[in-house]
Amino acid sequence: MTSSFWEDIYQNVLAGGRVEGILEPSRALLLFDTKAGDVYHLYIRTDKAWANHVGMDIEAIMNSFRLARLGKSKLRIHLYGEPLVDEERVASLTFKIPAKVTIERHITSEDIGEADYRPLALALDQERKAELKRRFAFGKPQAVYVFMFVTFFIMWLAESVGSTLDPNTLIRFGAKVNPLIDEGEWWRLLTPMFLHIGWFHFGINMFALWSLGPLVERMYGSPRFVIIYLLAGIIASTASYAFSDAISAGASGALFGLVGALLYFGIRDRSLFMKTLGPPLFIMLGLNVGLAFVLGASLDHSAHAGGLVGGFLMAGVVGLPDETRYMRRVVFLVSAVALTVACFLYGYFR
Repeated sequence: MTSSFWEDIYQNVLAGGRVEGILEPSRALLLFDTKAGDVYHLYIRTDKAWANHVGMDIEAIMNSFRLARLGKSKLRIHLYGEPLVDEERVASLTFKIPAKVTIERHITSEDIGEADYRPLALALDQERKAELKRRFAFGKPQAVYVFMFVTFFIMWLAESVGSTLDPNTLIRFGAKVNPLIDEGEWWRLLTPMFLHIGWFHFGINMFALWSLGPLVERMYGSPRFVIIYLLAGIIASTASYAFSDAISAGASGALFGLVGALLYFGIRDRSLFMKTLGPPLFIMLGLNVGLAFVLGASLDHSAHAGGLVGGFLMAGVVGLPDETRYMRRVVFLVSAVALTVACFLYGYFR
C-alpha cells in the first residue's frame, strides 16, 4: 500500500484527529481519534530492514510516548518504509501493552508530501486545540461558589435553630410540601434546592456541585449557568410536586439539571462530550447511587428525572455561547414551559 506519511496524518487531522505528540525529526507521531473516543493512531517511519528490528523500534517509540497509559484503548500503528526482508512477519508482531494493537503497512521509499502536508496538519491541529480551549473558557467559575456558599449558609442557619433531620425544621426553612404549595406557597418550588436533609446529604450534593458546576459554568458562561441551575431546580421541584407526596429538599434536581446541560452539549459536539464529560458525571452519578443506599425510598427520583429533563431543555433555551439558531431556542422554551405547567397542573388537581 503506497501512501504519504504526512498526507495521511493531515487527512486524519482533517477528519477530527488531535496530535498528542511528535518524535522529531518526523520519526513518529501519536494522534487521538476524537470521534471514536477510544482509538489512537501511531504513525511511524522506519528505515529498518528486518521485522524484529522494526518491532524493537516500535517498542522504543511506545515507551517514549508512554503508551502503557492507554489502558484498553485501541492502538492502530501505521508503519511507513521500504519493504522488509521478512515483510510477512510484520503482522505477527506483538507488544506488551494493554491496548489492542493493529498494524497497517504502508510501503514507501520517501515522504514526498512532508513539505506540503506537515505545516497544514500542524497548523490545523493548533487551530483545533485553540478552539477547544475557547470552548471551555466562556466563563469563570464564580456563580457555582456563590450557590455553594448560600446553600451552606441556609444549612448552617437551619441547623442552628433545630435539626434538618426534623420535618418541622425542613418545613420552616422552605422544603417542598405539597399541601402548602396548594395553599399558594409557590416559592417552595425554589427554596428546596438550597436546603438539605442532614449534613451528609448536604456534603454529598455540594461535592457533586463542586465537581460538575465549574465545568458547566466554563462551557456556558455564568449568566447561562445561573439560569440553567435555578430553572432546572424549579422544574425538578415541580416534578416532585406532581409525582411525590413526600416532604423533600436538596440540590439533586438542580445537579441533574447540570447533567442535562452536558447532554445538550453532547448533541452539539459528541467528540468533546465523550472526552470531557466522563469523570465529573460519573462522580455525580456514583454519589447519588451511594445516597440511594443510605436514604433508600426517601430519595426523590421524580425530582432527579425532572431536573435532568429540565436542565436539558433550559440549556436549549439559553444555548451555548456560540449558538445562533434562535428558532431552536424558541422550541426549547415552549417545551420547558409546557412541561412545567403540565407537571404543576397534574400535581395541583390530582
